[in-house]
Amino acid sequence: MIAVEIKFLGGLRQEMGTGSTTLSLPDGTTVADLGPQLRALGLDLDSEKNIVVLNNRGLGQWSPDRQLAAEDVVIVFPHIAGGKE
Repeated sequence: MIAVEIKFLGGLRQEMGTGSTTLSLPDGTTVADLGPQLRALGLDLDSEKNIVVLNNRGLGQWSPDRQLAAEDVVIVFPHIAGGKE
């Protein structure tokens, strides 16, 4: 088993009731497996309401078959919009 830290930023801290949590995942868990694990926590990933970053890179920038490691950090934050058009 590996422990991967999940951090929640912005309004997600209140929504999730915590600033972070730790997922205990089986050895061999991949980036592709991470989406369902985050959805199981109650995070909306399908509507792009939230953005997921793994080790300071967007989740989609990692190969889906990359295995997660104990030192990996996942940060989830609400989609940010604004600025001039």
